Amino acid sequence: MQVYSRDPESLIPDRPTVLTIGKFDGIHRGHRHVLAAVAARARANNWQSAVIILWPPPPEVLRPGAQIPRLSTLADRETAIAASGIDLFILWPFTLELSRLAPREFMQVLRDRLDLRVLVIGSDFALGHRRSGTPDVLQEMGREMGFEVVVSPPYVHEGQVVSSSRIREHLAVGEVAQAAQLLGRWPTLTGTVVRGAGRGRLLGFPTANLHLAEPLAVPGHGIYATIATFPAASGATAHPAVTSIGVRPTFDDTNERTIETFLLDYTGDLYDQVLRLHFVEKLRDEEKFDSVEALIAQMKRDVTHARAVLALHPLPQEP
Repeated sequence: MQVYSRDPESLIPDRPTVLTIGKFDGIHRGHRHVLAAVAARARANNWQSAVIILWPPPPEVLRPGAQIPRLSTLADRETAIAASGIDLFILWPFTLELSRLAPREFMQVLRDRLDLRVLVIGSDFALGHRRSGTPDVLQEMGREMGFEVVVSPPYVHEGQVVSSSRIREHLAVGEVAQAAQLLGRWPTLTGTVVRGAGRGRLLGFPTANLHLAEPLAVPGHGIYATIATFPAASGATAHPAVTSIGVRPTFDDTNERTIETFLLDYTGDLYDQVLRLHFVEKLRDEEKFDSVEALIAQMKRDVTHARAVLALHPLPQEP
C-alpha cells in the first residue's frame, strides 16, 4: 500500500479511483465491510482503491481542547487499512483553511487529482464547510462531475448497529466483551511502560505502568483479564496478564487514573518498552480494601480467575 501523508494536490493518478473517506477509528466490523467493498469494486474495474483520513481529527482542530477518545492509534489504522487490500492511503492534514472549503471545491480536488470515479460513504457522512456536503448533496454533485456516490447503510452485527460511539459507550462502563463483538477483535490500549510508585513489586505483583501517547478510549475502572503483546518486537510472544485501571483506592494517595498490568509468568525488564494490552473480560470492579493483606488475597484470586478466563482464548501473535 502506498502511503501519502499530505494533501492530494500534487498526485498524478495512473488509473481511476474508488475512494472512501472517514476516521476509521477502531477499524471495526463496519469499517472493514466498507474497506472490502471499496477494494473489491476497484479490482473488478482494474482501478485503484484509496482511503482518506483527515488528521488530526476535525473536532480537535475546530474545537481546540476537545478530544474524542480514540479506539485505535493512527499506526494501527494504517496497518489495518493495508491488510484490507487498499492500494493508496492518504493522510490529509486537516486545518481550519481546509474546513472552510465548500463541498464542491473539496470534491473538485479529488476528481482532478485522483480521477475519482466512485466515492463510498456512510449514511451519516458529511464534508465541507459546516458539513454541508451531505450524501444527497454529494450524489447530485457526482452526477454533474462524473463520479458515482455509493451510500453504505449502517452495518448491523447480531442485531446491533456497529459504530465507534457505541463501542466507546461499552468501554466507558467496562463492557469490553460487548465492545469486542462490535470491533471484531478485543479492544486494545498501546503505550509505553514507565516507572510508577513500585508498590506492586512490594506486594508481590510487579506491574507495568502504561503511558498512552494518544488519547485512547480507556475501559472503565476495574480489574481485567488481558493479553499483553509487544508490537515493536519481532517474533515476541503474547503473555496472559491482569490489568487494573483506576485510582488505587486502598492507598488513597492519588486521584490520578493509572493503567497497571501484571504479566503472568513473565520475568524481565519492561521499562520503556511499547506494550499493547488486549482486553478480554472484566473480572470485577475496583475496590477499596481494609488492609494490604486483604488486597493481596484478592489479587491472588484475580490471577486465578484470569488464568481460567484466558485459557479459553488463543493468545494473539503480533505481525
